[in-house]
Amino acid sequence: MKKMTTEMKFDEKGIPLVIIGLSQAGKSSFLKRIMTGEFEETRPTMGLQFETTEIGDARVDIFDLGGHISYRKTIWESYVKLAYGLVFMIDSADPDSFDEAKEEFWRIINLKDDRDEFLILFLCNKADLKESQDLESVINHLNLFNLAEKENASFQFFKTSMKTGENVDNALNWLKNNTAKLATKRKIDPLMFMIADIDGFPLLEIDKIGLEEDPSLLAGFLAAIESFSKRIFGKTGMLQYMVSGDYQYIIKTDSQYIYSMIIAKNESQQEARRKIDVLNEFVKPMEEFSILESVVVQVLNIDLSEYIIQKGFK
Repeated sequence: MKKMTTEMKFDEKGIPLVIIGLSQAGKSSFLKRIMTGEFEETRPTMGLQFETTEIGDARVDIFDLGGHISYRKTIWESYVKLAYGLVFMIDSADPDSFDEAKEEFWRIINLKDDRDEFLILFLCNKADLKESQDLESVINHLNLFNLAEKENASFQFFKTSMKTGENVDNALNWLKNNTAKLATKRKIDPLMFMIADIDGFPLLEIDKIGLEEDPSLLAGFLAAIESFSKRIFGKTGMLQYMVSGDYQYIIKTDSQYIYSMIIAKNESQQEARRKIDVLNEFVKPMEEFSILESVVVQVLNIDLSEYIIQKGFK
């Protein structure tokens, strides 16, 4: 393993977006358009495709999820729950698929947490085909006007053709503008962050709110919960989220470490969890912790002068 230095540079994960829809709707062709600006014939996605790119000023991670029913019933849910926005594509030239698309669309929309804002870009694709239904007919058939009741959702509809490029730029411009706005709203200001080993020994705690608690108490409590879960249920990671008064506690456990973050109750749980996931990727391979503080500060994007720091390592 290469030795890391305190001057190391790294990019955080981008804003997570998913592209979903039934098979053959044009999802992978849209991803190709985003990445290259060109149309390309594609094969049905097996599982998922992943790309990181820039849309305007925002760095985004795009997950193109397979539309076969086996993927809809397995991988869709977890990716959609963590995504800031979703692009739902429908084959506008295949009205026989509209009922199934409607069922899947609303099933997915109802998975989103009402506390976090998210984006919905609905694309009626294959506008170049003579069988293509008009946009208003698709909106009415899928009851898309009911999205107005989702106060936490920003949405837009376009009739597109990945083949001719019709409305692709307009769709991307909408995505660019709204992704940037959403990224600003989804910022969090961690009040406390802690990493402990799986036995409850605290490695690092940063504390902004002056709880005046020994970090070993929280670490020991979480370790006890994990030990209990493993003994009773045969696995760890049972405790993932708590609410107390004005605060949310976000918890993640792997085979080596316990992560805990406290944020205000009005801030984004999903963004806190995403930050923890980013940190987890850097901490797991660490052989020594001399740069742990630096990594945490960079990922959480905090001003250290505002925090009390306690270390369990030298």
